[in-house]
Amino acid sequence: MSDVTAAVRPGKAAVAAKPQTLRETKPKTLPPSSLKPLGYGETEIMTLTVPTEWTFEDVMKPVAWVGVAGPISANAIRTQPDRVGSLVYVNTTDNTFMAWLRINRIQRDAMGGASGVEVQCVGPSFDVKTGKPCPLDLRTGQPWVDPVKPAAAA
Repeated sequence: MSDVTAAVRPGKAAVAAKPQTLRETKPKTLPPSSLKPLGYGETEIMTLTVPTEWTFEDVMKPVAWVGVAGPISANAIRTQPDRVGSLVYVNTTDNTFMAWLRINRIQRDAMGGASGVEVQCVGPSFDVKTGKPCPLDLRTGQPWVDPVKPAAAA
């Protein structure tokens, strides 16, 4: 045996930064089958069940609604109008929070296709500090506070 050791190649970092995976960088989106209409008409009441790991902020992002924007937007032959004004009952799979959202606008891309949905929370609870509608924490019965991003101290 010889006493020669291999040298580390120059320019090679000893510890490389962990690259982000596609799952970490891809925005959360709702699958088309997650939105269920409860009636028929121009404005409806719909139900939406979101995964446990979603926060309320994730639900409010227009890009999250890309998968369900098509079924609630006007179709190409205009036999179905946009479902603006419809109410969406949102619940999580583990029943941590629930909310009522109103569809305010359907975002369009350059080709005129639906690319997102702008929604507004209309209840069922209200934030004591701001007076704005917010979702309800089903475990405590109080207004929902996002555990990932707690409210800033005033």
